[in-house]
Amino acid sequence: MQFPPNFLVISWTQILLFGGIGLVVLFIIAALINAGKYMARYKNFYKKLDRRITKKLNGNLLIENIVNKYATDQTNTYKSLRGSGKRAVKAYLDYFIKNLPQLVLLKSFVSPDKSKADLVILVLDESDKVVARWDKSKKLKGLIKVINKYQMLTPMIGFFYELALHIYENASFRLTNHDNGYVLSYDIVRNAKKIKRKQKPVKMTKAEIKAQEKVQKAKDKKAKKAKR
Repeated sequence: MQFPPNFLVISWTQILLFGGIGLVVLFIIAALINAGKYMARYKNFYKKLDRRITKKLNGNLLIENIVNKYATDQTNTYKSLRGSGKRAVKAYLDYFIKNLPQLVLLKSFVSPDKSKADLVILVLDESDKVVARWDKSKKLKGLIKVINKYQMLTPMIGFFYELALHIYENASFRLTNHDNGYVLSYDIVRNAKKIKRKQKPVKMTKAEIKAQEKVQKAKDKKAKKAKR
């Protein structure tokens, strides 16, 4: 007697194949969910940071106060400030050095190269050679030491005021102290202790041009709100 073929019979090979496909699909779904969570966390952190900077940490106003009220000489250093000026600048810088590295860390979770999670602030000379650098391990004391040595107080305040936006938009950022020619820049790296001795300006690729346009658009939007 012949029996009709049983199409419900599945071989072990097919079971393993379907099981493997199922696991891959689940893995992809989980990865997408996690990526979405990390992206939402990153964006929310930046928005909170940006609101705080805009409303409570106006770098331009602080610079005006330094020039008109706090500075005791023209050296453009932290040590030249009056006591009230030192307290104001310390509170300002302390907020940024605690929160910007966290922004960079969250950014690494949604970036193609997740190993790049360290923020480095660089002081360059006129030939783009690194003469000083700061990372979170050096804390506020290390940053103040750099400010005093290279007379970069007001440029550093202005640099930090705009840095979060440039990090968020993946835009390069350089700020020149025209009094002495030193330049402030930043980089996001795998290891903050291993920095190239020379930092050439980023070539203006299409992506970089677009990033700079986004930065300018955001700055213009803030300026319009401030005038209202």
